[in-house]
Amino acid sequence: MTAPTSVPVLVTGPLTAAPAPIADPAVASRVLSGPLRVLASARWPERPGDELPAIAGFVESSFSPLVAETAERCLRARYGPPPAAGAPRTALLLASPSGDTGTADALARATATGRRVAPLLFFQSNPNAVLGHVAARWQLDGPVVALGPGFDRERELHERAALLIEDGDAEQVLVVTAVQGPPDHATAVLLAP
Repeated sequence: MTAPTSVPVLVTGPLTAAPAPIADPAVASRVLSGPLRVLASARWPERPGDELPAIAGFVESSFSPLVAETAERCLRARYGPPPAAGAPRTALLLASPSGDTGTADALARATATGRRVAPLLFFQSNPNAVLGHVAARWQLDGPVVALGPGFDRERELHERAALLIEDGDAEQVLVVTAVQGPPDHATAVLLAP
């Protein structure tokens, strides 16, 4: 199993591409000739009564399970059960206009009452933690990027995905948009040229 090669970064403003050295001509930058294709898609919930499965290491908030389950559904639609055998270099891009409100609320409650804060809350307060979970489970080796408020329109997300591909960072991008509710809802699309 290979670990993601990029350092997780939480981007809260506009995404700007910095030139990166190209070590392998097979990963060279490319100019996309048209819009990205949707290889697979998923949403949560799919039907009334859908329940999010728990994820070991993520507590007190539905945000990480929401992101992981929606990503899983999309990847399963394309590759079957994990790992994603034969998948090209895949970036993970998460956008959430609300962020992880469940973890923020749990941290605020613990702080306000003087209780000890559960160490897992600090780990999961970074949205890249759940992206790392998905990448490891599916053996995806592209960069992970999380975007905050202001990046919730489909066109903007497709542009960010295209940048990751054009810069040679990935051959395809899994884009997940997640909003904690009530009700919680999320979508995922796997995009490629």
